[in-house]
Amino acid sequence: MKDTGDTLKRFYDAVVKKDLTTARKYLNDDFLFIGLFETYRSADEYMAALSGLLSVTVRLDVKKIIAQGNDAAVFFELQTKAPAEGTVLVAEWHRFKNGKISRIESAFDGRPYEAMFGAKQ
Repeated sequence: MKDTGDTLKRFYDAVVKKDLTTARKYLNDDFLFIGLFETYRSADEYMAALSGLLSVTVRLDVKKIIAQGNDAAVFFELQTKAPAEGTVLVAEWHRFKNGKISRIESAFDGRPYEAMFGAKQ
């Protein structure tokens, strides 16, 4: 089994460089993302959304990665520009299967981003 912390670092290194082709290689095809506003049920659906987020990202600064077994957590500061200007600390729990990310659950203060997603109930 590959070290989950190292894999997660490589994934975020690619994301920060906006190298989505490389980033996609770290995700399982049966990937699931559960976020504050959206759920994505495939790696490709998630990558499309990530591309949109990166188009308004000014800075994504990874602060800490903690890994144990098939789990890893990352904490990063995300700064975005209009139409959703803000700076938030994001915490994500990543589950790994076969050496790749299979599930992400994300938590952050969503107030700067509510306008982008509308009031979904």
